[in-house]
Amino acid sequence: MRYGAGVCNYGRFHEERYQKMKAHGFDCADYNMACTEDELYTVTDERRAAIIAHEKALAAAAGVEFHQVHGPWRWPAQDGTEEDRAERMEKMKRSLRFTAELGCKNWVIHPIMPFGVNEKNDPELSAKTWELNRAFMSELLAVAKEYDITICFENMPMPDFSLGDPAAILKFVQEMNDDHFMICLDTGHAEMCPGFTAGSAARLMGKYVRVLHVHDNDGRHDWHQLPFFGVTDWSDFGAALAEIGYDGVFNFETCPSNRLPTPLFDEMSYTMAKIGREIMGEL
Repeated sequence: MRYGAGVCNYGRFHEERYQKMKAHGFDCADYNMACTEDELYTVTDERRAAIIAHEKALAAAAGVEFHQVHGPWRWPAQDGTEEDRAERMEKMKRSLRFTAELGCKNWVIHPIMPFGVNEKNDPELSAKTWELNRAFMSELLAVAKEYDITICFENMPMPDFSLGDPAAILKFVQEMNDDHFMICLDTGHAEMCPGFTAGSAARLMGKYVRVLHVHDNDGRHDWHQLPFFGVTDWSDFGAALAEIGYDGVFNFETCPSNRLPTPLFDEMSYTMAKIGREIMGEL
């Protein structure tokens, strides 16, 4: 098993960020393109190309692979009008292009939420939510396939959203029926949906799980804590990954507090990688 973490959490190390990740036990990086106000989206094409080339060089020198990218995400959701969705689509397509330039093959995104996240019990709005997502994701899928990138559709921490829990995400992905449209299993989000755990979600999603967002919480709040600091049964989750034959990256979507002094951050980051290996029975 390989292990990954978010590059943005290692910014304090500047040019040595990938070297630190590697030294702490991470072979893979999750690159964050969620905020479309960030530099990648606002600078010239020439400057963006230079930024991406520099990131690739730093990662390659450290022996770290870009395994997944998190595509555009904004909260509160702004998907309610055609204009909103068109603006988001344009940013999404740009992010796909940037992901290809980075040399990454997995791109994580959330569903669009045109009627908010509390429409599950309204059949008409739920049906419309799915219809708009099918159209939106089909357009993105065509672009992703041009770049040979897999869209990884993420389960959400919103039990009253019709396209949020693990079963809904699985059904949607199965309906899309394309090898370039798979699942990002978010463990903390699964724990927040009644009737699901991280382990049960993994077993349900099975072969459709392409990438992971691993973190913990109290079952009610999306706190993104380190494993074993919340309610998740990590022994069961590790067993579930083995049962479904998951051979991807064990990727954390959490990190030690950046308020920690650097020596303590180092220790906690190293421990986080060891926690992953403990969960997967590799210690």
